[in-house]
Amino acid sequence: MKTLFHVKGVPFFSVGGQVNNSTSYSAEKVETVFSHVKDFGLNTVAAPVYWELLEPEEGHYDFAQTDMLMQAARRHGLRLVLLWFGTWKNGNSHYIPRWMKLNGKRFPMAKSADGVPVCSLSPHFAATQKADCAAFCAMCTHVAQNNADETVIGIQVENEPGLMGTPRDYGAEAEERFRQTVSDAVAEFAGRSGTWEEVFGEDAAECFTVWSVAVYIDEIVRAGKECLCLPMYTNVWLGEMHNRVPGVDYPSGGAVSKLLPLFRKGASHLDAISPDIYLQDQATWNVLNRAYGNDQPYYIPELLPGALSVTRAIQAVAKNELCGVHFFAADAFCQGAGGGVPEHFAEALQGLQTLARMAPLIQRYQGSGKLYAVTQYEGMSEQYIDFGDYIGIIRFSSSFGDLMAKPVLSIRDIDHFFFSDAQQRGKGLICYEGNGRFYLAGNSFRLILLPKGGVERATAAVRSSDFLNTRSQAFLSVTQGTFDETGTYRIQVRRNGDEMDNGIWVTPDCGVVCAEMNTTFFDC
Repeated sequence: MKTLFHVKGVPFFSVGGQVNNSTSYSAEKVETVFSHVKDFGLNTVAAPVYWELLEPEEGHYDFAQTDMLMQAARRHGLRLVLLWFGTWKNGNSHYIPRWMKLNGKRFPMAKSADGVPVCSLSPHFAATQKADCAAFCAMCTHVAQNNADETVIGIQVENEPGLMGTPRDYGAEAEERFRQTVSDAVAEFAGRSGTWEEVFGEDAAECFTVWSVAVYIDEIVRAGKECLCLPMYTNVWLGEMHNRVPGVDYPSGGAVSKLLPLFRKGASHLDAISPDIYLQDQATWNVLNRAYGNDQPYYIPELLPGALSVTRAIQAVAKNELCGVHFFAADAFCQGAGGGVPEHFAEALQGLQTLARMAPLIQRYQGSGKLYAVTQYEGMSEQYIDFGDYIGIIRFSSSFGDLMAKPVLSIRDIDHFFFSDAQQRGKGLICYEGNGRFYLAGNSFRLILLPKGGVERATAAVRSSDFLNTRSQAFLSVTQGTFDETGTYRIQVRRNGDEMDNGIWVTPDCGVVCAEMNTTFFDC
């Protein structure tokens, strides 16, 4: 497993929610959200630390907010990722201290091509970087002194950094740097020397800002790691947005996929560069999976809380070693009637809970080929999976527009006699440990197995129809249960008879299903 986070020296699959931007101002709101995240069965919460609160006066630090977040996570048994809202938050500099905002000459904002300042601090001034670095290190030192129980598992450095409103800083100091020959490191990366325009052509402005932001952040990370031994990453506002104009459709200078190698070159101390994914189409996900899941741990700090989004994430866990995922705005999940989950978020949350339930198996087997994603897309009523010694057929509860769909199987057990999930997208995770042992979790699907052994076995009379095949599955046992804190599977319910005559089914409320097959059945 190519993991970002560890707890007690063991890989930790982080699945949870990020609170809303301003939630960390209020201890009452933090308590409410953290409580719900725990009740949802998730294991991590991400919350911002605001530079303006940490350093209300220059050189004087107040750790009350940091302590409040750590204490709340402890109370609820959650791991915590701290988000440093320092120089940049979404390409702007709104969370910097008041004393910086009032001293624009010492801490200049970037200027657009028409000379108008934008609300983004320029990355080209040592005083700004030094101030951010000092505050960040103060926070890291405080966390290190109060984190013996490993409540905090990681730090996000800045938030979607870069410049909004301009592709680069056109101020006098930045302009002079832009006209100079690129550094040796950039020339080595690009394979040629010259000015930024000579080396990068039409992309020169954005590349100039990418490199400047990357080296700015890298020094902060380098210094922070001397104070605190935890993974540090930065997140990315995707460059695949709308018209894809830097500084307009996304912050110029961020580690967007097309310039990710350049950013990594400049920010080599980062443990990961992590995309915030609010797009859902498969083509874009293919690009992101390849780019961000390649050399470093692949983690999604902000995921659109939708059923299709979480389906893509489940697929990435199995196929691209996604090592953690958080929905954004966890507060929204407790805004329903009576503090419950709003109906339009319920299915997305179920998908996240599937990953949480399967986390011990993800931590154990990711990258081994033993994890399989169950993902239903439009026009798809079933999914074929080759497990090696078994063929698996996934039958979804909805035909999803598949005109060739077989009749939907609906029988489960007495507790789900009137249960219907035909309106939901089928999604989940299967772990096949081998030797006939399967673990399943998810919603709106059932697994039908066909043991391999030649075409004669596959065409035998008992395999000739779903009705006969599902009643001829050679089970040793089928159970429902959960994994405890040690990663041991604990049985809660046993299935047999009618409950097994229509395949191995899953629902969001049945936890993890374990099916053990009799691998000696055909030895007679």
